[in-house]
Amino acid sequence: MENNNETNLDVQEQSVEQLSSTDALIGVLSSPGETCETLAATKKKNYWILSVLITVIISLVVTFIFFRDEQIMSGMMDKQKEQLEKSMEEQVKSGKMSPEQSQQAIEQAEKFMDPKGVFFQIIGYGGSIAIPFLMVLILSLVYMLVIKIFKANADFGSLMNVVGLPMIIGGIGSIVALVLSVVTGKMSSASLALFLTEDVVGAKLSELLFKIDVFSIWYYITVAIGLSKIAKIPAGKAYVTVFGVWIFWLLITTVSGMIFS
Repeated sequence: MENNNETNLDVQEQSVEQLSSTDALIGVLSSPGETCETLAATKKKNYWILSVLITVIISLVVTFIFFRDEQIMSGMMDKQKEQLEKSMEEQVKSGKMSPEQSQQAIEQAEKFMDPKGVFFQIIGYGGSIAIPFLMVLILSLVYMLVIKIFKANADFGSLMNVVGLPMIIGGIGSIVALVLSVVTGKMSSASLALFLTEDVVGAKLSELLFKIDVFSIWYYITVAIGLSKIAKIPAGKAYVTVFGVWIFWLLITTVSGMIFS
């Protein structure tokens, strides 16, 4: 009986035309549901690699341009320095640091915060390369754990396709964010933070809204659609899983930012 099931699966895979990496990349943007159904019915292939590589190239170019825009970088650095000085001032007031130690810590931190410094360049360009790959790996592991809880099945390679293929959406979002940042003269994204600025809603809420941009929402909707098709779970469970993980991550990063700022 088991051999018959495997034979039927092989016949089904052969009856579905194998997508090229380019077709899969275009398909995940135009018709993610149909594309992921096709991926689930064909032999496994690392479709995600092309999308992630393109995203990395876009990120490197965007980072390069950001580093050379003095208005944007100086504005970002001034804000970071202001937060650092405020934090050090509170440390001095609470008796945890002497004024001399505080000044020394600020001077040391400013060396690492120099956009033209080696450390800052390594973090910027290194992050552009590493983050997309790490994101595919970590999210695939998390979703694998969740679908096991749902008693569903999906192989790890298919999950990497579901997470990695739509990453081109993030690359498009980076380009739009770059254009908005150049126009506004400060770090911007296609989000409500464009209108609900720090002066209106406060620094922390504005920072949170900055992360919830249109392209991130588009990305996670696409991932949820793909997860539903690959793991064959109800769409509701897929959306709860994907957006639940994202919201949890946003809360963790926001709260940690409040604690350490």
